Amino acid sequence: MSKLSDLTFVAFDTETTGLNPVVGRLVELSGVKFKIDGTIISTFSTLIDPQMTIPPEVTAIHGITNEMVKGMPLVDSVIAEFVQWLDGQETILVAHNAPFDCGFLSVAFAKLGMAQPTNPILDTLGLSRRLVDDAPNHQLKSLTEHLGLESGGYHRALADSYHVKDLLIKLVSLIENATTFADLCEYCDVLGFENGQDEISEADLPERLKPIHQAIEERKSINITYKSIQITSRVVTPQSVHSWRGNFYLNGFCHRSKEDRTFRVDKIVELKILS
Repeated sequence: MSKLSDLTFVAFDTETTGLNPVVGRLVELSGVKFKIDGTIISTFSTLIDPQMTIPPEVTAIHGITNEMVKGMPLVDSVIAEFVQWLDGQETILVAHNAPFDCGFLSVAFAKLGMAQPTNPILDTLGLSRRLVDDAPNHQLKSLTEHLGLESGGYHRALADSYHVKDLLIKLVSLIENATTFADLCEYCDVLGFENGQDEISEADLPERLKPIHQAIEERKSINITYKSIQITSRVVTPQSVHSWRGNFYLNGFCHRSKEDRTFRVDKIVELKILS
């Protein structure tokens, strides 16, 4: 039974272009690697060029502008470096409202054709709801201030990663006689990246859209007739299919716009695999 004192934790956070992990993209990924006694081992932090415009209303929240991310590393290199930095599947990941961050990372792994890490993930949001019943709410900022932890710098990934680290350590201290990982897990569920946005299997798609998976497996492009503001025909090299709030989305390279695009699957009127 693993002692908490023997484990390595990584508190991590993301900043994005929006709330939908299928349509949106990462603009910042950070993490703090630490021991449960508060010892910091190392940190990871980088801005990411999302190769799309960050909406002004989103910039107003995290302060990351299009100028700041221009020329920054692309998500493929950042994700690979982050996984390497985690240094193995035994590292325990920690996030606040973890399904949100896991959703964006899960989609990124799928788009890049990378296997999703199997690290266990703890959600301090669920843990705080079990242990702190007198907080005004369970947002990270509110909890940090309510519990008298170091405050400031919210909505940037590295600062929030530090807040998540401090919050986990504080929450663990509220559990009487918590010395093992099993003791901690009695108060919160252990998540995985499968709790983010999973890639959709062929069986989940309507019959007429199952050729999408065939095209992905055979690395072929498809010609789609797409109904948006107007009906258009375009060639797409599909990368992955995901669900979000009841809708299916196709991610792929659009040869018409010459960039990666996301398409609502229910708006694809017709499709054909190209030889």
